[in-house]
Amino acid sequence: MATSKFSRARAALTFTGPEGLTSSHDVFRLMAARTPVGIFVASPSGQYEYVNESWCELAGISAEQALGSGWESALHPEDADRVIVAWERVVTTGEDGSEEYRFLKNDGSASRVETHVTAMRDDTGGLIGWVGTCLDLTNSRIVEDNGTPETDRYKVAFDNAPIGMGLVTPEGTWLQVNRAFCRLLGYSEEELLELRLADLTVPGDTSVQVDEVDETRHETRYLRSDGTPIWVAASTTLVRTEKGEPLYYVLQVEDIGDRKQTERELRRLADHDALTGLLNRRGFMDGLRRELRRMERKGEYGALLLLDLDNFKLVNDNAGHLAGDQVLRTTADVLRRRLRATDVIGRLGGDEFAALVLNVTPRQAGEIAAETTETLRAMTVTAGDVTIEVAASIGVVAIDELHGENEDELLAAADRAMYRVKSLRRDG
Repeated sequence: MATSKFSRARAALTFTGPEGLTSSHDVFRLMAARTPVGIFVASPSGQYEYVNESWCELAGISAEQALGSGWESALHPEDADRVIVAWERVVTTGEDGSEEYRFLKNDGSASRVETHVTAMRDDTGGLIGWVGTCLDLTNSRIVEDNGTPETDRYKVAFDNAPIGMGLVTPEGTWLQVNRAFCRLLGYSEEELLELRLADLTVPGDTSVQVDEVDETRHETRYLRSDGTPIWVAASTTLVRTEKGEPLYYVLQVEDIGDRKQTERELRRLADHDALTGLLNRRGFMDGLRRELRRMERKGEYGALLLLDLDNFKLVNDNAGHLAGDQVLRTTADVLRRRLRATDVIGRLGGDEFAALVLNVTPRQAGEIAAETTETLRAMTVTAGDVTIEVAASIGVVAIDELHGENEDELLAAADRAMYRVKSLRRDG
């Protein structure tokens, strides 16, 4: 299979990390190989380019068999048409999606999965591929039984289920919880039964709705007994009396912390510059757009700073790219130290950096820019036996309470201001 634009984009990123990991591609591969969640990567046209071992275990086919459109052969015949149509819709619209379906393995067993797929885009917003995660739901379904919850068969299944389970009244009080649920939250059975369902949910997160809806499923965070939050997938099934009145809910809870961590890492790789750790162009422009809307609503003000390193090409030409990388990392460190955590800082590409500084006057913004250039001017970077002096030109654009400009217009204005600095005198 030809190398796609997405593969080339991932391979082109640089990363400085531990244990010989030299690129974000290496980090992704190591992370994907070790996670218990199924992961796949597809080209913009929807052709599979990579699946991890967990995905292969869920689907029952090898990674080689899954490539291209080969993954479709693992779909359960009853689900295949629906899943393929849903995947084509995602690829056509360019929007993220999710779907629940089954794989049918060669031994005749089936695995049920919930798949979430996220679009990967380059710095200009262009689609470069898809990343998907597959959560195993096989053990989260209760085998339907005509007996009552007190039967031996139900009790054995309930008590020994590998996922957390509980029976909860429409008012949110517990009737019964299993051992896996107690282990997940760090409570004894007696302690957990004394709490209400709402007591377990992180404030501000969505709680399981006990409102006579027969089935619900959503992701939320629960609080463990030590106060630490954990991500879970929570499903509820309503049990009714013969007259149709709500009796209680069967709640199934599965720990999805590993999957959430994988999703966070994937998003970070998409929005951050691997060399400096700052936001990349896409991440910075998204942050700038959000902050401008918030500032306009609240009548706040600030300034946009655009920094360009002077004569950076000579650093690469005379001292090598490793020295150039060290200069870029040093510049990023100076910006982090000088600016606040609430400010938005990014590397737009090459030797160009930008920062949205909140609630500063034009004079204060000018002082920040001057102090930043002075700090850089006072620093030297040593690469081998070569010592490099750092200098930069910074353009500043004030953002007042009236606003009116969008993020592209502000960046263009800052770019013009920065080049005026360069035309008058560099390093200023």
